[in-house]
Amino acid sequence: MFRIHGDRMNPVRARLDASPMGSTQIIAVALAAILSALDGYDVLSVTFVAPAIVTDWGIGKAMIGVVLSAGLMGMALGSFLLAPIADVVGRRKMILVSLGLMAIGMLACGFAGSIQSLAFWRLITGLGIGACVAIINPISAEFANARRRPLTVAIMAIGYPVGGVGGGLLAAFLLQHHGWPSVFFAGFVAAAILLPVVAWLLPESPAWLLSRRGPDRLARVNAFLIRCGHAPVDALPDSPVETRRGYAAVFAPRQIGATFWMVAINGFAVATIYYVLSWLPQMVADAGFPPSVASTVSATASLMGVVGGLLLGWLAQRGGLRWLVGFTILGLGVSTIAFGVAPPSLPLLIAAAGVCGFFLFGTGTGIYVTLAGTFGDEARAAGSGFVIGTGRIISAIAPAVAGGLFASGFGRNEVCFFFGMSSLLSALILLLGWRRFRRA
Repeated sequence: MFRIHGDRMNPVRARLDASPMGSTQIIAVALAAILSALDGYDVLSVTFVAPAIVTDWGIGKAMIGVVLSAGLMGMALGSFLLAPIADVVGRRKMILVSLGLMAIGMLACGFAGSIQSLAFWRLITGLGIGACVAIINPISAEFANARRRPLTVAIMAIGYPVGGVGGGLLAAFLLQHHGWPSVFFAGFVAAAILLPVVAWLLPESPAWLLSRRGPDRLARVNAFLIRCGHAPVDALPDSPVETRRGYAAVFAPRQIGATFWMVAINGFAVATIYYVLSWLPQMVADAGFPPSVASTVSATASLMGVVGGLLLGWLAQRGGLRWLVGFTILGLGVSTIAFGVAPPSLPLLIAAAGVCGFFLFGTGTGIYVTLAGTFGDEARAAGSGFVIGTGRIISAIAPAVAGGLFASGFGRNEVCFFFGMSSLLSALILLLGWRRFRRA
């Protein structure tokens, strides 16, 4: 069973783990999924409007590349610098800060009058996105009971591609009728609506409340228990002996091995994931099919990915998480290699892309589930931020490496084999280190 715990199991935590999830917990998980969908929309919003901006401002693709890079840089900084603060001040407060940054950034992007201004405000938006993505992973795990935890993390993770797909449809409508600034304004409206909703409905994480010190600890824990329909307790165990929080806990001697174990698993898998996401449409087009067909193949992969992510979360409730996640990452590697050798037949390419997408988003879900159980309560947001932040850097490098390989004369089969092997290495690292580094 996948459990979340600190240095020792708290009786309050044991009660929450064993009891059915109440409405407060279900709402918290639903909010995490909605925030994930907003992240997906905000991340991709600039890619939706890029062609319109090129035409409107008469700029080249190189300048749009600066805007894209600014957003990615902001996301990495948000994961590295802001997410760890959630281990100190609480998950809820930093989610609100992240939403505020996203709202301000998206609003300002809609009013941007130059490429420099747009790049700056994409950096600010990225700060909020990077922090939010790293914090909603702990939230989705810490509000769930033990049985449903893998599924709740999966639901949160799947919110991201759902937001991207839905955002693409919304952006197509807005671009046609209202112009490119409206795509950013829509993101601002969504974030502005979510701010009071999150402030009203999302309580502080029970794991964070139980891991902290302070004279009001018992009162706040009891308030949460009552809100979830549980009877209050008369006393809590002594405050945790571990006083390190954030990066001090992430790089503590007993934790540092697990930290870099997760960085390696995520890094090698992310290289494959972003290679496939970035180059799949172009590889289909290079096989002789028009761009519209290439987009259809890519959409098929995304839809199958939603199925894969949810199926992994459902199966993980039944145990065997180690082998399930390892098999999913292994499947990503094998299916990527298989896509590389698939002949230029549309039915075969669609089938290969669908299988690849199934394992791709399943891998993302599996890594999030593994990540949530690798760090203690005192370091979960910081650990998630560090692992996801390094993944952001790799996600920016991998497509460029693939482009260099293609430009050097390597074919689809060879480049797919290279990146497929990256996932195979990720699966091997996960399986070899599971028993040594997992805390839950």
